[in-house]
Amino acid sequence: MKKVLIGILLAALLLTIPSAFQRIQIEESNKKFESIIPFKLTNNWLVEDPSLTKESILTDFKNTGVQSVSLEPDTVSTLERKGLITAVSTSRMREHLLLTQQDPLEAPFDKPGLFVHSNGSFDFEEITTGFFEEDFPFTINNEDYLFIPGNASTILSVPIGFDTEVIAAILDADLMVVPRLSNYSDDVQLERMIDELLSIKQPGINKVLFNGAAVPAASDPVRLKEFGAQLKNAGYGLMSIEFAGQTGLNQLAYVNDLNLVRLHSLGVTDGNIAESSEKIVRATKERNMRAFFLNMTQQEYENALPALQQLQAEVDAAMPDSFVRGKSRTFETYSVPLWQTAIALLGAIAFLTLAAQSVFKHTRLTLVALIGSTLFVIAYFVTEQSMVLKVFGLAIAITAPIWSVLLKKESEKKWYLIRSYSQAIAISAIGIWLIVVLLNGNQYLLGIDLFRGVSLIYIVPIAFIAIYAIWGNIKPLLKANVIYWHVAVIAIISGIALYYMSRTGNAGEVSELELQARLLLEQILYVRPRTKEFLIGFPLFILALHVAKSYPKVSYFLLIPGVIGFLSLVNTFTHLHIPLLISLLRSGYSIVFGFIIGLVLIWLYEIIWKKMVTIIRMRWQD
Repeated sequence: MKKVLIGILLAALLLTIPSAFQRIQIEESNKKFESIIPFKLTNNWLVEDPSLTKESILTDFKNTGVQSVSLEPDTVSTLERKGLITAVSTSRMREHLLLTQQDPLEAPFDKPGLFVHSNGSFDFEEITTGFFEEDFPFTINNEDYLFIPGNASTILSVPIGFDTEVIAAILDADLMVVPRLSNYSDDVQLERMIDELLSIKQPGINKVLFNGAAVPAASDPVRLKEFGAQLKNAGYGLMSIEFAGQTGLNQLAYVNDLNLVRLHSLGVTDGNIAESSEKIVRATKERNMRAFFLNMTQQEYENALPALQQLQAEVDAAMPDSFVRGKSRTFETYSVPLWQTAIALLGAIAFLTLAAQSVFKHTRLTLVALIGSTLFVIAYFVTEQSMVLKVFGLAIAITAPIWSVLLKKESEKKWYLIRSYSQAIAISAIGIWLIVVLLNGNQYLLGIDLFRGVSLIYIVPIAFIAIYAIWGNIKPLLKANVIYWHVAVIAIISGIALYYMSRTGNAGEVSELELQARLLLEQILYVRPRTKEFLIGFPLFILALHVAKSYPKVSYFLLIPGVIGFLSLVNTFTHLHIPLLISLLRSGYSIVFGFIIGLVLIWLYEIIWKKMVTIIRMRWQD
């Protein structure tokens, strides 16, 4: 049976090459990245410096390499900031009437609310007809107001619509407009603003970006689907903000045929320009980000423009030549054919069964793996649920590191070290290949659908190897006399474990020195290898292979931190939104550097460690 399973596995690897190759082609064909500046920043700049015009600011944006300007709908509040209206609360109007010795307010004007006066040729009353449940004309000192009863802050936040003059100015500056829309709680406002969004669609307005924690109509699945269809029919693409997790965006993306661009939003201050530049470059080349929202925090334009120029210049200097500024777009649509998925699933069955056979060496457990994985394959073809593929991916991701480090070690054979290391890497590579083929498509590339269970990959293999190492040595360990080198090994492993736990996850702690080292590695190597692989896991695995020649039981304890390298290697490829070539390059560096550092550990073990043990023994005997 073993030969049959190996044959199936090899055939699966060969026949699924087109899937991986297609993904690489899709990723490499999309190399344009876009910078977006919010237009709302200009309001304060224009007020602070009357010599500025929106046209001159937009021209400056264009000259710095900005491609797009985001635009939010005007509200009553923004209309007042622009000087188009004057808004007076009921309490302030009472004070004014009292000071000018005029008649006090009478019903209906004595209620809490807002008095709005149109300045110049702007006609607030005509533009907002039907926006408010109640409004009443009011005249004082020959000045006409529109009185709107209600909470003043609520009235000030009412959306009015997109400024068509600003849209025209942005387009005239040869920039694109990215409209932004919120999820309004008032259904009437929501429908009005959706209509407004659809009405401004024209060349140069191609993508929409949402505000807040949820997209419009997120709480109404039926309306949400209709909204997605409206966006699709109008020709709008979507933008997803990294780490925002906006409710309803994934549903809109599927309705819109995954026409979506991943966007990273970052604040730009005078003190973080270099850091922001590094983030933009890294996100572009390593995470398939294609749009960057630049929140300039400078209050004065004379400070904001130089900061923007410096940021863009540093990005251009550090960005690889293969990437260019331009209109961002989604990745071309692709998917894995069903027959390729079926072959990959057969390969997954063979992989999991062979792993069970190799690790447990128990017929029943091997049959459990074979039958269980086969039933899951049947479940997939019956239900066609992608969750089944994710379960397979997780099972392979957990199994591959364990099988890699527990392969039979034949220390008496020639080239034992290189052979064993290569075999372990090959096992992980096969598991990675199957995961890449099973979880392949635009939904994974765009981060709409994610690999689940990353924390299990970090925990289960280490726990399994620890139990495996202790299980067969529990009695000797309990009876053994503790000597110096035992304490030293325990201290080293404990230190590695603490460091490992502090580094795992997005909130892992990283020192300033390491940040600088990372940046240097990126500059030299294009992409840095993972620390857990080339500095911890792989070197200690190499050392474990060497120690196994003399102390087989001790070597199993070195495999506990050694498995970290392999689980991290597999985990690299479960980040499915990272370009495949980047993951391959990063892993290649880790494998090579890890082997070299492992040889250094062997040298230290042979030259220094043994001498230390000898000296300690001699002194102890004296």
